[in-house]
Amino acid sequence: MAIIIRNPIVVVVGHVDHGKTTLLDAIRRSRLIVTQKEAGRITQHIGATNITLEHIANLCGNNQAYQNFIKNLKVMGLLFIDTPGHEAFMALRKRGSSIADLAIVVIDINKGVEPQTRESLEILKNFKVPFVIAANKVDAITGWDLNEKFDNQQPDTCNEFYTKFYDIIGQLNSRNINADIFTNFKKPDDYKESFAVVPIAAIADYGIKDLLLVLMGIANKFLLNKLEIDSDTPGEGMILEARDVTGIGRTIDVIMYNGKISKGDTIVIGGREPIATKVKNLLLSPESEEMRLAKKFNATSEAIAACGIKIYAENLKDAEGGMPVYVCNDKTAEETKAKAKTETGEISTSQHGVIIRTDTFGAVEAFAYLLNREGIPVKNARAGRVTKEDVIMTSSIAETDKKHGVIFVFNVDITDDVENLIYENNIKIFKGEVIYKIIEEYKEWSRNIKKEAPDIAKIQVISRYIFRAKNPAVAGVKILTGKITTGMRLMNAAGELVGSIMRIEAKKGEKVSSARAGEEVPVSIDKGEIGKNIDKDGILYSFLTFEETSGIEDLLNEEEMAVLEEIKQIKRETVSKKTTNVR
Repeated sequence: MAIIIRNPIVVVVGHVDHGKTTLLDAIRRSRLIVTQKEAGRITQHIGATNITLEHIANLCGNNQAYQNFIKNLKVMGLLFIDTPGHEAFMALRKRGSSIADLAIVVIDINKGVEPQTRESLEILKNFKVPFVIAANKVDAITGWDLNEKFDNQQPDTCNEFYTKFYDIIGQLNSRNINADIFTNFKKPDDYKESFAVVPIAAIADYGIKDLLLVLMGIANKFLLNKLEIDSDTPGEGMILEARDVTGIGRTIDVIMYNGKISKGDTIVIGGREPIATKVKNLLLSPESEEMRLAKKFNATSEAIAACGIKIYAENLKDAEGGMPVYVCNDKTAEETKAKAKTETGEISTSQHGVIIRTDTFGAVEAFAYLLNREGIPVKNARAGRVTKEDVIMTSSIAETDKKHGVIFVFNVDITDDVENLIYENNIKIFKGEVIYKIIEEYKEWSRNIKKEAPDIAKIQVISRYIFRAKNPAVAGVKILTGKITTGMRLMNAAGELVGSIMRIEAKKGEKVSSARAGEEVPVSIDKGEIGKNIDKDGILYSFLTFEETSGIEDLLNEEEMAVLEEIKQIKRETVSKKTTNVR
């Protein structure tokens, strides 16, 4: 056993174009301007950069106070991860927590806290990741002198700075986040009560030293126990990106967050069908150079967390970004495979919802999380190309739910035969290389869809035709008003959701998608239970949200309007009862 203190993993998050990648460029002093190489100048894949303590000391130059501070540090560097905002940060997870130890939240001081910043803050709070706020682009403030500290600017410039600064503080306070300028933090415990804000101008290398030293100080004071690892334990990591490299073959870029990996080790990569393979070669990018853009790599026999490492091995064709990587031996291989198989990256949050196809495993959870925050249900999300089966599934959804009968496609191509099928079935596709733009395009489209009345139904259970009490409940029903459809959610007269219609049969046992007023048909209800949430001869209604019940009166006939009023009254009484119980 060899206990060491690994480098903290630092994730950089924030709103689009607030300067995340430019900040990392300043930290690296690479002048590569990575943002120019990305779609829409927005980072769309995750890159890693290792910054050593020696590199930080060189950035600090001859400033004796900085150098004295550095001498007392036990943490020997920082491993930075540049993400496409909060969505990629979601992919940096390990069994419910985050692989990130620290975060920088980049905020354009001239624009304040914008949507992606708010999302990033929520995720950081959820994962309990400590963070520092970089108030970027102070050089855009009138009269800003890059040779002077922020508190030594001309009076008018200072006034403008503090006006914008306190606007941001107020926006953060409204989200229950206490923050203050970093120079007001006089003792370590101050960092337990508030989050530090460091003014920077990333494009001009202004304030970068202060930002780095604040991060190092927090890691050194509060994270040493977490950063202690056994360097001999089998390594654990996560794939950032899988790609083909000329002269090498298929490789995976991996963040190792625990333990050690060596040339010749057996590794297991998680997924629906876990991949087991042996490491043929380990490659490190040069110090302070971003993994994705490095042209030359240094071969190594082993690597110890935390680090970014390029792994060459066989059988990597199905490896995707976001998949977990575990080092194991022959005795633990099957056990490790079983563990890895539980981390499939395939997501479904609703029986009826949108389809997502992305280029990387890690983007799956990220995209699904974003859509969930927007209240958009996900039928199925996974890495891979759009298939004919996806189109057929989406077409089925669109028959009863046009708004959710769509496919989101991120960074993957669509083959000609699938494209033809999409055209034949008139399926709506939202495709692009910039995630937030895809979602914005969908939201705009969905707002412009003509308001359509949801199916309204009132049905009665026929007690002499109860075939199965539960799992699922199967019974004959009479449609008193409106129309029932497969997938329709039902509630009882008490306003309790009893489940969704799984199947409707015609009189000859043939499966049908709907039935109308006056018909008597057998139905299967997935979560229904006769005698519990469904009464014999009981009345059931289509379950509608308050949003679905508003503004549709002109679209209904007189009988449907009467049922709608019954549904509204039941929902009002349900809310009233809940309010009374709370009081």
